Amino acid sequence: MNVKKIMIMPLMILLLVFTSACGMFSSSSKETAQSQEKKGNSDVIKIGVIVAETGPASTLGKTEANTIKMIQKQLDETGPINGKKIELVMRDYETDDTKAVIAMDKLISDGIVAIIGATQASTTNAILPKAEKANLPLLTLAPINTDIENVYNIPPSSATVASKMIDYLVENKISKVAWVNAKDAFGVDGLPHFEPLAKEKNIEIVAHEEFDATASDMTIQLTNVREKNPEAVIVWSRTPGAGIVARNFKALGFEVPMIQSHASANQGFLDQVKSNSENIFVVAGKLNVVTQLEDSEYKSLVEEYVNPYEKEYNEPTDFFGAHSYDAVQLVIKAVEEGNFTSSDINNYLQNELKEYQGISGKFDLTKPIEGPQADGVTVLSIEDGTWKYTE
Repeated sequence: MNVKKIMIMPLMILLLVFTSACGMFSSSSKETAQSQEKKGNSDVIKIGVIVAETGPASTLGKTEANTIKMIQKQLDETGPINGKKIELVMRDYETDDTKAVIAMDKLISDGIVAIIGATQASTTNAILPKAEKANLPLLTLAPINTDIENVYNIPPSSATVASKMIDYLVENKISKVAWVNAKDAFGVDGLPHFEPLAKEKNIEIVAHEEFDATASDMTIQLTNVREKNPEAVIVWSRTPGAGIVARNFKALGFEVPMIQSHASANQGFLDQVKSNSENIFVVAGKLNVVTQLEDSEYKSLVEEYVNPYEKEYNEPTDFFGAHSYDAVQLVIKAVEEGNFTSSDINNYLQNELKEYQGISGKFDLTKPIEGPQADGVTVLSIEDGTWKYTE
């Protein structure tokens, strides 16, 4: 072999590899487009839903699951939309992230066009890569932080909830607080958002304690907090840990208010604290006190969800059920406007709908990761085992 041939051979191999790779990419894009087209041509639009209907997180996931079942019943009664039957394909991941990932694989293979879930932030982060790879719109039921496109935070962000806490502290002239959080994905997310807002308002964080999310007693952490003489105690955790902290707080005889995050805005928390609710406040959805709100378009919107729910299940719903309601309504709205594929649904939400007044708050869908604004949340007290509107 002469020198010229030796120099040309590597170039030919590179050209062959490049051409082959281009073919693979082209084939992959073609398959994705064909899959999207196939979904769009089907008479059934499948929307995947992953919730913790059972297991420890079911205190949040149960109303989410019930809401999905109720909406499916309503959809079946009203019939197809734009010639399409909408099927909500729900999977209970039993508060087990591994089962959620397995469920996600099955839903994708079943041809869903969007995914709603999961109940917990850690689970949502676990299924997120699969949603991204499949180019699915992901409408979260727990707030997460990501720069991946097509992710819609349906609950208020941690920053929005923290700002509501700050408003409460300022209004009540509280300038020294203690911070207590669970050491899980949700629990550690609050302080980074609260801290800069508190600094802006000259609110000092005099103590910071953490507890294991599965712990059964937080007396040690609260004893440490009390030594710093805070004027309020902020708790960022979901039930059951949030309820255990509240019970320990009462047993230790604190006389300052405790303010809990939105993850405690559910019946499970009320059942835990029972008569130990004095001086305990929770950032919650206004739907928790819809009968106490003044008449407005927003109140009427909330009643469209709350009244049928209570009639169906003979029990109150909560903010978590509202998130699943808003998520499904957004996808239904896209289908009503003739958008049947994942890419068309994404384009409609962000570029055509842009704004949406949900029960969870008003959404700016051009910034989907920011979640709803604070108009849907408030700080509630608890009286006689029920929520009390304080504004």
